[in-house]
Formats: sequence, structure tokens, C-alpha cells
Amino acid sequence: MPWNAGIQGTHLSIAAYNGTPLRVVAGPGTGKTFALIRRVARLLEEGHVPPDRILVVTFTRTAADDLVSKLATLGVPGAIDVIAKTLHALSFGLLKRASVFQALGRYARPTMAHELDTLVCDLAIQFGGKKRVNKLLEGFKAYWARLQHHQPGWPTDPVEQAYDHALKAWLQFHEGMLVDELVPLALDFVTQNPNHPDIPQFQHVLVDEYQDLNRADQALIDVLAANAAVTVIGDEDQSIYGFRNAHPEGIVEYAQTHAGTHNELLDECRRCPHRVVEIANALIGHNQRIAPKTLNPHAQNGQGQVYIVQHNSIDDEVQTLADYIDWYLQGNSDVPAGEVLVLANRRVIGNGIRDALNVKVQQHQRPWTARSFYFEDALSTAAAAEGFCLLTLLVNGDDRIALRYWLGADAQDRRSRPYARLREHCEQTGQSPRVALEALATGTLQLSYSTPLVAEFNDLQHRLAALVPLDLQQLIDVLFPEANQEVASIRQAACLIAADVADPPELLEELRVAITQPELPGPQSNAVRIMSLHKSKGLTARLVIIAGCVSGIVPSIDAQAPLADQNRQREEQRRLFYVGVTRSTDTLILSSAVRMPYGAAQQMNIPVVSRAGPNAILQASPFLAELGPNAPIPVQAATWRTQVGL
Repeated sequence: MPWNAGIQGTHLSIAAYNGTPLRVVAGPGTGKTFALIRRVARLLEEGHVPPDRILVVTFTRTAADDLVSKLATLGVPGAIDVIAKTLHALSFGLLKRASVFQALGRYARPTMAHELDTLVCDLAIQFGGKKRVNKLLEGFKAYWARLQHHQPGWPTDPVEQAYDHALKAWLQFHEGMLVDELVPLALDFVTQNPNHPDIPQFQHVLVDEYQDLNRADQALIDVLAANAAVTVIGDEDQSIYGFRNAHPEGIVEYAQTHAGTHNELLDECRRCPHRVVEIANALIGHNQRIAPKTLNPHAQNGQGQVYIVQHNSIDDEVQTLADYIDWYLQGNSDVPAGEVLVLANRRVIGNGIRDALNVKVQQHQRPWTARSFYFEDALSTAAAAEGFCLLTLLVNGDDRIALRYWLGADAQDRRSRPYARLREHCEQTGQSPRVALEALATGTLQLSYSTPLVAEFNDLQHRLAALVPLDLQQLIDVLFPEANQEVASIRQAACLIAADVADPPELLEELRVAITQPELPGPQSNAVRIMSLHKSKGLTARLVIIAGCVSGIVPSIDAQAPLADQNRQREEQRRLFYVGVTRSTDTLILSSAVRMPYGAAQQMNIPVVSRAGPNAILQASPFLAELGPNAPIPVQAATWRTQVGL
């Protein structure tokens, strides 16, 4: 198919523009991916640019794979050779290929979120406790993301200087790195080595979701695209990654910071029905925006259905929504289950809906299933983290970060003091921690207060010995038992991966990627998709349900933060809700509950201002009052059931 077939207006202008740089401001559902794909298709069809000289930077692996797949569907020659990657994947590959880790005395092994607590506990002895170390760590991540580490003499504070040394020493000894270091390391490398043969040379660089990149990400793009034609696409209203220090000002101010920028605006929402567009505009209008714009409805789209429903309790909410989804799919047999998207910012709620749906699947032999994708929390429980640690050490018994985690996993202070003696011995002798522990276990080495470490190490050896003879499925069943709900998310990921890998090393590698960069199924799958609002970026569904729309979840604000920070958090949470609302192509349900067990509210970090016996009394999200005059009046669940015929 020719690149310009069936394309017109602004989309055609974006695809056809020959200059550089090009900035596209694109609201949700306005066809930015369509225009991006046609732009790449034009470059390939014209034949002047080799496919591997075209770089498309996406925010997720799913988006990268989807772009290449759609190009191939168009029959564009060379589509599979286009470089479509996340910036982290690009940086990781570059640093490994150029042996930068080796030259810096660093290691490519990323420290997983659950393993960071051992680092924090080990440094807490020197830096005044875990709270102080966590604050320093978050500060350093922010410095890297904002390029403050490039300031002369950084860090200048004596405590931060000592922390910088201790942090790097811990990572070097444990042969690991922080994920947040990856892009800054790549940026430093390409900046200091402009002629290095391992730095790829691109003729065209196209960047999606530019508003979700931080300063370091955006600076790396500039360096990689120094001799290339550049296209950036983004929208300040969809910037939802403040915890990664995203820099949404970058897309707004791009024309001021990049001379000669040509601008295009996509503001007609072809995805959402009119009612959804109306309430989305009302909602985002409450933010203080640098460059406000209005999302316009597509004339051919219908009005759509929007419901705002409140339930007596969280249990009622879970069951009623499961009943509705089951009823909806039975009444719309032509709609794939993947066209149902459930967004819940607390996995207890999301997984509750998943489990209630799957009970119905089993009872009534439905031809679909329900799957949740809270992989960011897959290792948040002790049981899941233990299984992952065992898998890591089964693959590599010398993995120092995993071994460090194992030795202190069940202790509040992670056994930092006895471990400090072990580490000191290893640094003085050159022995690895595993070799030193073997010597301690056999009595050929004596270290005071090492008995708890030796006991944990001996237990580890027994556990690993039992795992060696197992095949992949048996290994998954032992590490992540089906009956244990605490490992349900990691087990789901492992079982999906197992069919395509040959051995434990491949399983570990793919599992690590699945947790940090999960791939999500498309709307044509036979599974109802359940996930957090953050994971919904780029997705579309006929029926979208946002569950748990209560104050404390949507929005979730740190009441201890300075007022200015609270305001920034509230605006980002409003953008996050805006992203969720604009996923729908037909029906949108915004759901809340009035009660939940007090203990559950505490576990979900929901601030409770009122109680009735064992229950916390909840309030609907204040964002629901910001949806404007075209939003429906909230109704009780019983009334709603009658209205829809459930």
C-alpha cells in the first residue's frame, strides 16, 4: 500500500513534511500513531534511507513491537529492520556493545526494586537510618534525571559526596547498577565519544510520548539525533511519569529550544465518543497548563455511554463490575473480551475483579478469561521475591545482589551488621561472598557474628539442590505455587514466558524484562485486560471501567509533602485520570465505593477521615466533580443495575 493512501489533512502534512525538526502536539485518540507509521512508511518507500538508519523511540516495548507490526502489515519493504526501541533498551544495548560497563568498572546487572532495600539498609548504618538513605537515593535519581550531576563539582554537600562514594562502592562490589543510571551513563558516553564506532548513526529519529521523557532522556535524543532529521510527538496533558522526573515542559518549549521547528497540531479525537470528549475537556481544564488546547470530537463518532456509579462497599463494587462485564460480553458476542479494559490503581481491587470474573468463566464455561497486569508489583510480596531470588541464584550462584538479598530477606535490618563484616573480609581478600560463605560453612574461615549468615546460606544450598533436576514447569510450580495468591502475578508472567524459552537462564532474563517492561495484549485477545491507570497509556477499548475512584486512590497525594509538591501531584493525577477516561471508544464507567475494611484501607495507603465500626468510610474522587455539566449524575449501584438491565 502506498504511504499516502487514505491519509489527508494534518496527518498527511505530518507524514509528508521533509524538514527538521518537526514537533507534533497530539491529544489522546487523535491518530498520532497512524501519522507516525505513515511518516516512516514514506521514508522506507522513497528508498533514500536504509531501514536501520531510522530510529523510533517509544515509551514501551509494546508500542515498539506494534509499530513494526503495523509497518509490516502495510507491506512496506524493510519494515522489520527499522530500529524501534525504548530509550532504556537502546541505552543498555549501546553500553554493552561498546564495553562501557567494563571500562567504568561497572556491571550491567540491574538492581530490582525489591533488592534495593538491602542497599538502603547497608548504607543506613553510615548515613543516619533508612529514611535518610531513601531520601538521598531519590535525590540522586532526580539529579541524574535532571542532569544536575553535570554541574561543576557535583555533589558539593559533604554528606552527598560521602553518599555518592558509598553508593557507587556498594554497586561495584555487588556487581550491579541502578536502572536510573542507565540513560545518564549512555548520555555521558556518547557525549564524550562522538566518533566511537559503536555509537549508531541515524538519519531520522522519531520520538513518541516526548512529554514522558526526563531531561536526561531528552538530552540523549538530542545527541543521537545531532546529524539526523528529528520528529517529536507529545502532549503535556498526558504527562504521567513525574516519579521518573518527566519533563513535560520539553514538548511545550521544543520550538524555543530547537531553532527552525515546524509545528503540527492533532486535536480531533477520533477514538472517543462525544460525551467522553466533553468530560475529558472539562476535567483537564482544571489544570494550570502552559499551552492549553481543546480536544475536539470527531463528527462521525456517536454520543457514547458514560456512567458514574457508587457501591455500598468495595466487595459490592468488585462483584457488581464482574457481573456487568460478564453480562456485557454475553450480550455482545461479537466483541472480543480484550475490548474490555478495567483500570484500578490498587491491585487488590483489580485482582478482585479478575478473580470474580474467572469464577464466572469456570462456572459457566465462558469462551474468554480475565487477566491482570500488575507486573510492577509482581515482586512486592516476600513469597514472590523469594522465588525470584532462588531462580536468579539457580542461574548464577555468584549473583551478588541476589545473594545479598537472600541473606537478609527475613530480617528487618537485612542483617546489615554481620554482612558488613563479610563484605569487609571479601574486599580485603578478593574472595567473592559465595566463596567466603562456603568457607564459613565448612569451618575453614572464622568471622565473628556470622552464624545467621551461614544458616541462611546453608538453607539456600539445600533449596537450590532441590531445584536443579526440575523442568521449567516444575520449577515454576515450586517457586511460584499456583495455590499461593501472593505469587499470582509473577506466576502468570512465568507461565506465559515458559512456552517460548528453553531453560532457566532464558526464563530469568525474559521474566526480568516482563516485570520491568511488560507487554500488554491487544484488544483482539480473548482476555479482559485489568491494570493500573499508568499501564493504560496507548491502549484503546470499547468498554472502559475505572474502578476505585475514591479520594486517596484517585488522586493519591502525599499529605506530608510541601504544598507546592502536593499541587504538582494533584495535577499529574488529574492528567492520569484524563488518560484513563480517554481510552474508551464507546462506554465509560467510573466506579467508587463508600466502605471498605479499615485494615484494607490502611494497606492501600488510603487516608481515612471517618470510620463506622470495622469499616473506613470513603468519599468519591474529587475529580468526578470536575467532569463538567455534560457528565451524568452519579447513581447508586442498585439503581444502575435497573437502568442497564443487569
